[in-house]
Amino acid sequence: MDIKTILCVDDEINVLRALKRLLRKEPIRLLTANSGAEALEIMEHNEVHLVMSDYRMPGMTGTELLSEVSTRFPDTVQVVLSGFADAASIVDAINQGHIFRFLAKPWNDEELKANLKSCLEQHELIVRNRHLTEELAQRNAELKSLSDRQQRLIEERTRSLQMAQEIVQCIPMPIVGVNCDGLIALANVEADRLLNFPVGTEITRVFPIGLAEAVQRTLDDPNNGREVSKAEFDFEPYIAMVVPLRQGLENRGSLVLLESCPCVV
Repeated sequence: MDIKTILCVDDEINVLRALKRLLRKEPIRLLTANSGAEALEIMEHNEVHLVMSDYRMPGMTGTELLSEVSTRFPDTVQVVLSGFADAASIVDAINQGHIFRFLAKPWNDEELKANLKSCLEQHELIVRNRHLTEELAQRNAELKSLSDRQQRLIEERTRSLQMAQEIVQCIPMPIVGVNCDGLIALANVEADRLLNFPVGTEITRVFPIGLAEAVQRTLDDPNNGREVSKAEFDFEPYIAMVVPLRQGLENRGSLVLLESCPCVV
């Protein structure tokens, strides 16, 4: 553990001298001040882990000093060392959160040292909790930033998909998407008008056998490339182009484009 700094504040020089004698062999750095104003000045130039102040001091009481310390140096543990006559007032300050502990005068040397050790351990907890809170806040901020980016990406992809669907619907020729299971997964307005089938229908119930077999070949082996097939719907001849759909090495189905061809017999 790093050497901790304790600041003792008391307007009585003899009290400060007694505390110096008591704590001189302890693994701490001890600073002293004769007033609240002097204590705050010292804390502006030193990292203080624990302030132990008398309650009754001229100019600024101990609880007023520690209230100021709580605001300006929130990691510093605040302790009052005073007589029992001040206990009622000090309890109010403790309840308000300005003071961590009340130690009585006159003190028992061993009890005082044990209490100061406990207070310094409390400082360790305060600092550790603050670091954890800051780390958690940073992680939450990073997660929020990532979530925001993901949300924007999803929205952009959704808009792109909607635009693609609108474009497909506007193309003036029948277009049919077939999934890897050989089921109709997509059809534009022209395909609905021509074929009149619900999404999820098997291709063998929609396409003539030759076209259905051509689609099945692209589903079985998309590396075969595009196939062109003739088909007839409502006694009208069409040229069908079957395009395998792939994403990398993954087979995503097939796209069937039907072009009316009255010259075909």
